[in-house]
Amino acid sequence: MSLTFKQTYQNVYFDADTTLQIDPKVKYRLILSPHLYWVQKVSLPLKNAHEVKKIVHTLFEEHVPDGVDYSYYVYKQGDDFFVFAYDDKKILSLIEEKNIPFGSIASVHFAQSELDALKEPHSVNDKEVLTLKDDTVVLLPRSWFTSSTPLDIRDLKPSNKSIKLQQFGTLVESKTLYKIVAILSFFILLLVLELWMYKEERANIAQARENIFTHYHLKPTMMQNRSILQKYEGIYEKQKALRESITLLLRSALKKDQKIETLSYHSNVLKTVISHVNKEDLKRIVAPLKKKKMHYKTKLENRTMQLEISL
Repeated sequence: MSLTFKQTYQNVYFDADTTLQIDPKVKYRLILSPHLYWVQKVSLPLKNAHEVKKIVHTLFEEHVPDGVDYSYYVYKQGDDFFVFAYDDKKILSLIEEKNIPFGSIASVHFAQSELDALKEPHSVNDKEVLTLKDDTVVLLPRSWFTSSTPLDIRDLKPSNKSIKLQQFGTLVESKTLYKIVAILSFFILLLVLELWMYKEERANIAQARENIFTHYHLKPTMMQNRSILQKYEGIYEKQKALRESITLLLRSALKKDQKIETLSYHSNVLKTVISHVNKEDLKRIVAPLKKKKMHYKTKLENRTMQLEISL
């Protein structure tokens, strides 16, 4: 079982004198007083409202006050166009002053589009009445008329001619907004340029890497290359140790009758045979090896010393 609630709408003639008790269950359709907009009925050699919208600001240059950032609206009626200029900031400020939540507003319309069928003057307060003049809804002093009917729009069905108020217009003026957009566009351009340079640099690095791999006959994966590097590092360390061991032997200051008979290297072992060596000579020869904490073993037989250094 499901319950469906029908939305309730209420029409409100909206001006500076409007008082409204807000019902959270109701959506309000605001009918703007002529006090809140400028309107002209014009005949132009253009086909539709969209084309007129492009030039509408020029139609109000001599009629509206300077220093206000107006919004514009256009609709066609018969062969003519009705063009509007309105101040978002002023309307939004008045809505806020009347404590009307923006979420409670269903739509916003001009009195011109919704009350253009008035056949007699309708009073909106003690001093003013709405009436038609040359197909335009205008406000005139009530004292000009001998009688008038109170405006009643409870049963009015608003048209689709509504406007969207720029709720952020009170915070950011159009000129400021253009500046912000320009700055953001500049930074976006810089970002795009930086990304392009990054891609170019990345491509150059990839090409350089490929050239290095080709020149040095490297393997396709870093794991293989690290394995090769470890292998050659091990070889280098062994060769380094071998050179150091040979250097120590050559610097051992043998006596005149002593000489190195053989010197060989196999399976990480450096072997040498030195003749005419006694026990004291042996200690002197291996002393540098012992100081370097090198792994070695000796054998002395018939004054011949056999020395093996493990690398």
